[in-house]
Amino acid sequence: MSARPSNSTHTDDSAPPTPWHALTVDEVIHRLATRPQGLNATEVTTQFTQVGRNEIPRRKPVSPWRLFLKQFASPFVLVLLFAAALAYGVSVLPGESDRRLTAYFILAIVLLSVGLSFYEEYRAQVELVALNKLLVFTTLVIRDGKKFPLNASELVPGDIIELTHGQKVPADARVLEVHALRVDESALTGESVGIDKSPLPVPRETPLADRTSMVYGSTYVTRGTGLAVVVQTGMHTEVGKIATTLQQMRERPTPFQREVTKMARQMTVLVGVLAIIVAILLVFVLHEPWVDVALNTLSLAIATIPESLPVVLTFALALGAHAMARHHAVVQRLAVVESLGSVDTICTDKTGTLTQNVMTVQRVYADGQSADLIDQRALSEPSLEILRAGVLCNDAVMTADTPPHLSGDPVDVALLRAAQQAHLDIAATRTAYPKINEAPFSAERKMMTTVHTHEGTVIAVTKGAAEEVLARCLSSWCADRDTPLQEEQRQQIIQHLQEWERHGLYVLALAQQTLPDAENTDQLERGMSFLGMIGLIDPPRPEVAGAIVTAKDAGIRVVMITGDHLLAAQAIAQQLGLATRAVEGSELAPLSPNALQTRMSDIDIVARATPEIKQRILQAIQQGGHFVAMTGDGVNDATALRQADIGVAMGLRGTDIAKESAAMVLLDDNFATIIAAIHEGRRIFDNIRKFTNYLLSTSLGEVFVVLTLSAMGYFPLSAQMLLWINVVTDVVPASALAADPAVPQVMTRRPRRHDEPILNAAIYATIAGSIFRTLIAYALVFWVGLLLGGVVYARTVLFTSIVLHAFTRVMVVRQLDNLSLWSNRALLWSYGVAVGLQIVALYTPLRIVFGVVPLDWRAWALMVSVVVLSSVTGVYMTRWILQRFPLWSM
Repeated sequence: MSARPSNSTHTDDSAPPTPWHALTVDEVIHRLATRPQGLNATEVTTQFTQVGRNEIPRRKPVSPWRLFLKQFASPFVLVLLFAAALAYGVSVLPGESDRRLTAYFILAIVLLSVGLSFYEEYRAQVELVALNKLLVFTTLVIRDGKKFPLNASELVPGDIIELTHGQKVPADARVLEVHALRVDESALTGESVGIDKSPLPVPRETPLADRTSMVYGSTYVTRGTGLAVVVQTGMHTEVGKIATTLQQMRERPTPFQREVTKMARQMTVLVGVLAIIVAILLVFVLHEPWVDVALNTLSLAIATIPESLPVVLTFALALGAHAMARHHAVVQRLAVVESLGSVDTICTDKTGTLTQNVMTVQRVYADGQSADLIDQRALSEPSLEILRAGVLCNDAVMTADTPPHLSGDPVDVALLRAAQQAHLDIAATRTAYPKINEAPFSAERKMMTTVHTHEGTVIAVTKGAAEEVLARCLSSWCADRDTPLQEEQRQQIIQHLQEWERHGLYVLALAQQTLPDAENTDQLERGMSFLGMIGLIDPPRPEVAGAIVTAKDAGIRVVMITGDHLLAAQAIAQQLGLATRAVEGSELAPLSPNALQTRMSDIDIVARATPEIKQRILQAIQQGGHFVAMTGDGVNDATALRQADIGVAMGLRGTDIAKESAAMVLLDDNFATIIAAIHEGRRIFDNIRKFTNYLLSTSLGEVFVVLTLSAMGYFPLSAQMLLWINVVTDVVPASALAADPAVPQVMTRRPRRHDEPILNAAIYATIAGSIFRTLIAYALVFWVGLLLGGVVYARTVLFTSIVLHAFTRVMVVRQLDNLSLWSNRALLWSYGVAVGLQIVALYTPLRIVFGVVPLDWRAWALMVSVVVLSSVTGVYMTRWILQRFPLWSM
């Protein structure tokens, strides 16, 4: 044989793909220069050199060191590192070595924040390491006339492979020979019903989901056997094409990440402005030496930066991630936790996400009557007769385990489950009717027949497409007797068939006939007696309907995007309470982006959607200003999962490539878990807003008090005092605020806009009110302190008042959500810890470090009175502000 020609689709990416599905078997064999006996060793080596291994390169996990260094890219961390470097630089000056402790203190804060963030992301990465290889497993190959098992990664185009029940298809291949071959392609196409394969070519324009002459990598054989020739491997398979698209897509920063970056820039500008103002006051009002001006300005700048904010942000997101993990949702990036609160649209796959991905018998038609299988009382003897026939004309296997395990084609397994539900003894039925012959299913006949003996009688039972079976029946079977099938009965059956199909049911008809003997099978599928029909469906998950109601109450739109048929999608949507305005993906494909965006505003279901259409739909919805979560489990969902603002993959049924593409993985494949995660995301954002409000208002309050008193001739707080206040009043109470419970209305309000800042008009107004209130309170305690005991006494009173006042600010901030004092016990404990630490600073030798004196009862009476008065004033002021500024934009 001459040298084997190269496959153009591997060597020239610009060449149009070969339409393997539209070629005859002989044309495919000729084009690949192979033969039924397979390739020889030389041809395999040549082809392997040209096309490489049959593998899809997987994204390698980020190394621990790179993941650790990535945490330093946070703007807040960079600002703190700058402050630490500045403090350390000043420490080399004579007499300023204590500034080195300030630098070390800031570095400790940075390392705590970075370490916590690194731990959470690394833990999520470890938990989500997928099953390393998607296409590497053993398959049976024929080479040089010999059949043997081979690692699928070594397959090349032209290899002849054997397909068997339960096998994962190792590559894209053209079918050569089939024996009742059926393949589950739901992971690739979203089609919930298995596809029967045939060696006959199909038209060139046939969509992927309907190419019966092809099998594709990462799909599964659910019934029968066959032979196929490999036509594409590795990155050139349909799975590989999706992987290529994913590699070209970049991760989109979340709104939260953008908001934190913006806030860091704003804080940097604010720090610079305040530092300049303080420097001017120190030079021209207090006439301080230049070295003291630099040091005091640095101290105030460090105090202005809420260095605990990155720590508390990470802590809050980590708490949310742990809470989601307890609900079986694992996030791959901490920022995703907060972003879930912005989701206003969920684009969901149907098969395996909204449904159970398990074919189930729903209705039975017999003797002119339709019955629901769930209602056992409605099952007549003719209905039971159909279920018995479904047990006999069936290739599914039932084990002898307790309880028995069923395996085989999903439709056959569904028929056995239906018989079990109707309390039929499967083993006894098969024993009473032993199978002696079989005509396997074929795509041309669209039916299969099994031959049985029973008490000396030979009976043939047929199962298949309702139209085909009905056309071959001359009579109907009822009450153990045959009656001629009248035209009126035939039309009645067709009407029920059409009604069931309109409700999305997959319909099978069953028939039987008595044969003269076991050898005479010439009339096997002719002149049969019609038994009835069975309607099957992939039923919805029981918890999904309630989750969809919750989503609607929360202002979240749910759109179904599926590769399945339109009628089946509408039927599931109707059962779940979804709107049923539907369209097929082919109708959307020609639309421009603007037209598609307009069209999708009126569409609730997109059926027969290709991966390209899914991604375009997501882009159109996003361009409309919506924040979109996309759920899915199949290879066909991967690009859409990456495109989505929040990609949510199914962990149990999901393919590895889908999990790798998603921002969040559901370990229980439960749609309701998404709603629980959104609930958690909203709670976390509420808490982020509260502790950011708290941290900024307390920090700015301190700064403006220092500015005011400096303008009056005093610099009231040292650098050590400012840093101590930031640790005692920021880290502990703010961390406790991060654990605040959700407010009752958290899932009944509209989603916040994804571009809405953490600090909106209401928050800025409350911060401004807090600064005004603290200026009065702190100035009052300082001046009274001066009168009672002098400058050091006054500084100590102010120092302690700020710590006590932090609790006041916490309670005022919580007025935003009307939370009770006792709803967060951790917050009460944190305040106790803060006061305890302050007492240690006042009444132990530690006071020497801060340059303070022990306070007497007069100081405590003054501070408690001012704190109580400030607290009451703050509560009413906050309520007044919220009446004029809405906290949540609608």
